[in-house]
Amino acid sequence: MKHLHFCLLGAALALAGCTFLQAAGLNLDVDQARQALATGAVKATAAQLPIGLEEERAYGGAIAVKIVQKYGGLDGNAARGQYVQRVGQAVAAYSARPELDYHFGVLNSDAVQAMSAPGGYVFVTRGALLKMRNEAELAGVLAHEVAHIGAKHALGIIQNVKSRQAMSDAAADAWKGAAAFNGVIGKFLDDYLEQGLPKDTEFEADRLGTETLARVGWAPGGLRDFLQLLAAAESGGDAFYKTHPKTADRVAKLEPIVAALGSGETLEARFRAALQ
Repeated sequence: MKHLHFCLLGAALALAGCTFLQAAGLNLDVDQARQALATGAVKATAAQLPIGLEEERAYGGAIAVKIVQKYGGLDGNAARGQYVQRVGQAVAAYSARPELDYHFGVLNSDAVQAMSAPGGYVFVTRGALLKMRNEAELAGVLAHEVAHIGAKHALGIIQNVKSRQAMSDAAADAWKGAAAFNGVIGKFLDDYLEQGLPKDTEFEADRLGTETLARVGWAPGGLRDFLQLLAAAESGGDAFYKTHPKTADRVAKLEPIVAALGSGETLEARFRAALQ
């Protein structure tokens, strides 16, 4: 069955995939999110209700805009971005929420970082990408971020922020306005961009992402191997280490999971060719 999945992976990578956040600028999806951020065009009738898909996309799109702005825009290498997009789409096809419209982009930053936003937005920095040694490592990092989206880790935090803020509002209709929408985004980003998600959700995303690699046919140790590489140079000053648990702890938790999942493909040659 793993070989069948890997054949499907090859077919997915042969497709052009949808392009997102290309060097020419932000596409319509993010333009719409920017408009939502400015106008508060979120169709929520009550802050206490679970966040639906349309609202998730609005929040996620607005967060994606902020991430792109914080990390200096998008990397100008279109071929590199398209390759990440195709690998990401193959990951997403075997994720917990394959029905989402996923978008993958490379951030124009030499920092080592990867981030995601609700609704299907996933980013990796150029600095992280150029440290990777094969496709399994790239897929592992993307699978970790896709796992956050699948498990609704960030969305749960946004829901809590939204509910707490609503308790201080005099009228539920306030949630139809731009100020309330901007307030939720602002409060979430204040913590997320500086501190990251809770440690338990990071460990869960490591496990879920690693299991996804095995289902598709990549070497399940892809994420672990990349984390081992980073652990050797761990420093408290780097954004990645400030927003994630200690790398050695993540590696230790992944070891038995990887061992139980068997082997797979690393695709080092294809990775090198795609990044030339």
